[in-house]
Amino acid sequence: MKKFSLFLFLALGLLAMSAHLSAQTSYALCVGLSKCGTPGAEDISHPQHDAADLKKVLAKQGYKVGAVTNKHATRSNILDRVSRIVKAAKSPDDKILLYIATHGDDGVLLTYGGEVIKYSELIDILSQSKTRHIYCFVMACHSGSALSSMSTDADWATNANKWGITFVVSCRPNEYSFSSGVPHWRHSYFGQAIIKGLRGQADRNDDRQVTLMELFRYTYNEVTGRSGQGEDAQHPQLIGPKGEHDTVLARW
Repeated sequence: MKKFSLFLFLALGLLAMSAHLSAQTSYALCVGLSKCGTPGAEDISHPQHDAADLKKVLAKQGYKVGAVTNKHATRSNILDRVSRIVKAAKSPDDKILLYIATHGDDGVLLTYGGEVIKYSELIDILSQSKTRHIYCFVMACHSGSALSSMSTDADWATNANKWGITFVVSCRPNEYSFSSGVPHWRHSYFGQAIIKGLRGQADRNDDRQVTLMELFRYTYNEVTGRSGQGEDAQHPQLIGPKGEHDTVLARW
């Protein structure tokens, strides 16, 4: 009888754990603006490939993922898609992952047709989510200015922990983001590192999982190693609550 009770207890525990895991859902949106539709904004090849290929990686990881590129990457469409993901993530254990590759300037990201999205606007929408596991990967020049946008709010440090919003950006506020310029090079330095990292290259302790911090460290080393020194130097930045550093983003 005791053995049967123990077996029943373990079985119920496994069922409860399974139900908990199945209740967790990961949502993602990949944005890539290569053809800008904007006078004065140079068309660049790698953002659309970053978005398309990352979408494939995340889909294999079980994310409910969509992508918008080029003429579909308008300000209204991007913000609408982000808002829909926020509404869809109904559990505090869900994850939201955004990847945005485009031109950037101080505090803003370019969208198709010339309109911009402020980092603060993304934060305003994302902070309404019920989940506290939100990761924004941004490949854009001056993307480190996301921190400046957040710092205008004196309560950012407190709110970052409360909202669970993390930004991983491709460079410091005064830096540019690059691809190699080699014709066969499909991705940006940053985008390629994220894709390879999530496929397992970032797994430092060989547990077949990739945490946020593992992915950031791998990305930082890859990007700084490829971009070199001087005017082309590029230093990715991790901005967000420390409590998210060990969150698993991928398994392989």
